Amino acid sequence: MKAVVLKQHGSPEVLEFIENFPEPELSSNEVLVNVKFTSLNRVDLHIRKGYPGLNLRFPHILGGDIAGTVVKVGSNVINLKEGDKVVSYPVVIPEKTNPKFTGTEQLNDNWKFFGMHLNGSYAQFVSVPANNLEKLDSETKFEHACTLPVAGLTAYHSVVKVGNIQEGDIFFFWGGASGMGSFVIQLAKLAGAKVVTTVGNNAKREKVIEIGADYVFNHNTDDVVSEVNKLFPFGVDVILDYVGSATFDRSLAMLRKNGKLIVCGMMSSPEVNLNLQKFYIRHLNLLGIYLGSPDEFKKLVNLLNQKKITPLIDKIFDLKDASVAHKYMESGQHIGKILISID
Repeated sequence: MKAVVLKQHGSPEVLEFIENFPEPELSSNEVLVNVKFTSLNRVDLHIRKGYPGLNLRFPHILGGDIAGTVVKVGSNVINLKEGDKVVSYPVVIPEKTNPKFTGTEQLNDNWKFFGMHLNGSYAQFVSVPANNLEKLDSETKFEHACTLPVAGLTAYHSVVKVGNIQEGDIFFFWGGASGMGSFVIQLAKLAGAKVVTTVGNNAKREKVIEIGADYVFNHNTDDVVSEVNKLFPFGVDVILDYVGSATFDRSLAMLRKNGKLIVCGMMSSPEVNLNLQKFYIRHLNLLGIYLGSPDEFKKLVNLLNQKKITPLIDKIFDLKDASVAHKYMESGQHIGKILISID
C-alpha cells in the first residue's frame, strides 16, 4: 500500500513516501479502512521531531485522523459492512477500564493513539477496532469528517463538556484561524456564547468573522488584554489556551472571578509561572484537557452529519507531498485545517 513513513526523527524531509508498504493485519474485532483523507495536527509535527518520553518503533506512520471506507471486516464484527463510510475515534481504549473514568474514557491508562503508539492515517489502509468507528451519512464529505478526530474532538470536549459554555457566556480563544479554531468558534456560538478570539493578520480576521466570531483582535499588534478588559470589565467566563507560556499570564488576567482557564497545548513552552495569590483570591479554575470521550465523538459526528458544523479547510496536499504539508503548517500561513488526500 501507499504510505508516508518515518524512519527517524527530524525535519519534514524525513517523511518518506513508499508505494509498497505492507498492509496492516486484521484481527477478529477490527475493520480495515481504506483512508480517503486525513488532516494534519500539531502533534504530528511534535512526533516527527521527537516527542518527550515517546519511543517509536520505526518505520512509523503518522496521523490520528482516519476517514474512509470499510473494505474488510473481522469475523466478530456485526455492526459494519464493506462500503460503509466511517470516521474513527483517534484513541484505542484498553479493554479493562477504570469505573472512575466512565464518560471520560480517554483518561484510562494504556490507551493507544493512532499516529503515536499505533501506525496512523498517512497510509491507504488502517486496521481500526470496530467500536472506534462512527458511520457517516452518504452526503457527508470525507474531507470534512477527517478533521473531527483530534481538532474537532478537542474543541468539543473543551467547549461543551469541560467549559460547559452556557447562553450569554463570554468565551475567549487564542488563534481563531487555527485548525481547531473553526470548531471552537462554531461550537461556542451553538451554545449561545459571545466569542472573542485573536489572529495574526487581517486576512485571517475576515475569515474568523465569517464563521461567527464576535470580536477579533490581532495578537501581534493589539494589546489583547486591555482591549478585552475594555469590552468586558468583569472578565471572561472561559478561556481555551493551547499556546502555553507566551499567553498563560494574559489568559489569567482576562478571567472573571470563578472563571475557567482550559489548557490543551504548549506550542510556545510548557513552563509557566503562577502567582498563587492572584489565582486563589479570584477563585480561578485551571483545567488541563486532551481529546474527549467516545460518546462526545459520537455527538460531534452527529453534528457534522446534521450539517450543524462545517470545518474550515485551507489546503489539500497529495500523500506524496506530506513533507510539503508539514512545512506549510510550520509556516503558520494556514487558515483552518490542512488535509492530505490519500487516493
